[in-house]
Amino acid sequence: LGFPYTKTCRLTNTSAVPLTFKLRMWDDGTQRAVSSFDQIRKENDPSWRKGIHFYVEPREFTINPSQGTIPPQGHQDIEVTLCSNTLMEFYRPMLVDLEGFGKGVASVIITARCLVPKLHVSPQILHYGNCHLKVPYEKKFVVVNKTHLPGCYGLIPQKRKEDSPVFYSSPKPCGIVQPHSTAEIPIITEVQALGNH
Repeated sequence: LGFPYTKTCRLTNTSAVPLTFKLRMWDDGTQRAVSSFDQIRKENDPSWRKGIHFYVEPREFTINPSQGTIPPQGHQDIEVTLCSNTLMEFYRPMLVDLEGFGKGVASVIITARCLVPKLHVSPQILHYGNCHLKVPYEKKFVVVNKTHLPGCYGLIPQKRKEDSPVFYSSPKPCGIVQPHSTAEIPIITEVQALGNH
């Protein structure tokens, strides 16, 4: 989910005349999909709290080039990139329109399965011990990714109120955890009131 994957295919012109083509995905949306790389640049984005929402269906496929002219007996390599924002299995035709011949005269079936890796946090509780009022203290926890897929994490921003007993923040609130690796997350706390919290 949120990570672009690219595959290549080849469009070949076996005829004796140049062919002008246009490629399109059947049933793809219109609003550009959000990649994890875009999302981690916006640590206060509401999507960290509520998930990514679209007003219209997301456009999850990008075709490059999506149109052009192939000389006689020539070919054109095509890159198809899927950046899924939908947890699902894809089975979609990429349609080939040929100028002067018609729409959808050929197709390639694109299959994919979108998954989210299960990430684990360790330790579950950060103990800060005794703290002075309004002095920042830093501890770290790790996000562990034991899967073969990259993962994306985001620390939910604190909704601070005047009477919040403890403030927390992180200089690295969101990022990517590569497959079979860990990411270290520093958490800075500042105690705002006396007592145990």
